[in-house]
Amino acid sequence: MKSLSSLPQTDEARDFLVAANERQTLIRHGENRKPPSLLPETLLKLYPSPVIDGETLRVIQVLQLHRAVDRTQSATGAAVLLRSLIRPSTDPAFISAKQEALGEIASSETLRRALSGFLSEFSRREGALYRFFNKGIFASFPYRDIQKARRCAAGIARLPHSFPTVRTPYLRALMSRLDAYRASPLHSMMEGAVFRTFAGLRPKSEVGFFTPKRRFVPRRFTRWIAAGPAVAAAPHVLPYLGFDAPASSAMTVLGLVWTGLYLFYAMFLKPVRDTENVIEPLRRKCVADDAFGLALDAVGRLDELLSIDTWAGELPHATVLPEVKDGSRHFFTARGLKNPVLAAFQTDIVPNDVSLVDAGLTFITGPNSGGKTTVCKSVVHNQLLAQMGSYVLAEEAAVGIADRIAYQAPAFDGLQDAEGRFGTELARTRDIFFSTGPKSLVILDELAEGTTHEEKLRESYGILSDFHTIGNNTVLVTHNHALVDRFAQEGRGQALRVEFRGGEPTYRLVPGVSRVSHAVRIAERIHFSAEDRRRYLKDKGYG
Repeated sequence: MKSLSSLPQTDEARDFLVAANERQTLIRHGENRKPPSLLPETLLKLYPSPVIDGETLRVIQVLQLHRAVDRTQSATGAAVLLRSLIRPSTDPAFISAKQEALGEIASSETLRRALSGFLSEFSRREGALYRFFNKGIFASFPYRDIQKARRCAAGIARLPHSFPTVRTPYLRALMSRLDAYRASPLHSMMEGAVFRTFAGLRPKSEVGFFTPKRRFVPRRFTRWIAAGPAVAAAPHVLPYLGFDAPASSAMTVLGLVWTGLYLFYAMFLKPVRDTENVIEPLRRKCVADDAFGLALDAVGRLDELLSIDTWAGELPHATVLPEVKDGSRHFFTARGLKNPVLAAFQTDIVPNDVSLVDAGLTFITGPNSGGKTTVCKSVVHNQLLAQMGSYVLAEEAAVGIADRIAYQAPAFDGLQDAEGRFGTELARTRDIFFSTGPKSLVILDELAEGTTHEEKLRESYGILSDFHTIGNNTVLVTHNHALVDRFAQEGRGQALRVEFRGGEPTYRLVPGVSRVSHAVRIAERIHFSAEDRRRYLKDKGYG
């Protein structure tokens, strides 16, 4: 099992949650002590996916998908969940290991409660931790936040010792990361004493008795604050304690001066010096520390697992852990497939049986508002869920790993586009084509728009024939039944159509080609039929 080695490498995990918040805030720490929140746009910009491009993520509304499935308790977990959606895995062993971990969580209420309790405690202090990373701690008032941040960081390492023993490789790998952090010098400084030395910040275990050092005290006032008042009160207190030796009255002045200077130092100088000499160097250590970055990533992954388990358990729809395989070509088959975004607020979703196996080309025809786009997005959404090791919304599913996922929707040219709509859409198709391989999933919502019918038919036929030569799964949503007929005559691809009964869509796909136009019905529904126009012209006196 490659689950441990398949987890993100040190630099990726560390940069994602820790260093990313130093360079450009990925998780907003929250103002007025509000819980921290994920900034999805920052994640999309900082971490482009090798599997799915930014335009496809926009078209399929990946942020809505994230909101639909997100049940995480922490901003860290929400970030990891979104990362899994926009950077789906292509390693079948890793996906299988995650599925096994979900199975273990589902079968153990003790483990689920332990996870939930730990994540709840972590999320309460998470805001201070990200204020620490984001340089959001004010130099004049640093101690409350740094204490909470250190407690949050120290609490991460206590998780493995408070949990029941886990048996699946993925969970064991996450626990081993937390154990490694627990044994690190940084954890010792987060949990215990921090000393300034000539060699930099060191934990107690790394300084000796004779090492020149100064201990960091994370508060304004130390025990030395009592020295001034004690000296000032000595001339008045000592006689009452039976001491005959006279105490100089100058001690009172000296004590008061000491107290005043110490108060000034504690209120104004010490916080700034501590921020500069200890807090900021400690923050830089966190950013650079591999063990800490991996541990924080592990916490996010545990939150992600619990979120997936909770989401699947809450849905009133069938969910299943799909069979995920890495073949020479992409395939996708599901019985009772539903859309996870719609499932977030609808209970009466119409399921569809989908089989994209060995067809190469799949044509979906039918009038608008029949559910064609919904089915296509359902395939992509569930493909992403499958490749992140999650449940999918189906009664049964088998999914081939896609090395590239692309979705092209109708685009309109802007003033800066010299080639017009046809050129704009064709450039997008070009980019998709040149990045497509046999294991890719490509969905095209119409093709070669913005030109004559003859040119559209000719260009579409040529492009789709070349996709067929590659051997990937290409799905075309189209009203061009002449194009579908041509491929059907050649015995290439499969044709599906939207089913209508009594003039209304059933939102199911059935074999065949739709040749019926519903333009008149739609025009009547929006009150723009020929009769509506004639009535308007007559009322206005136009003849």
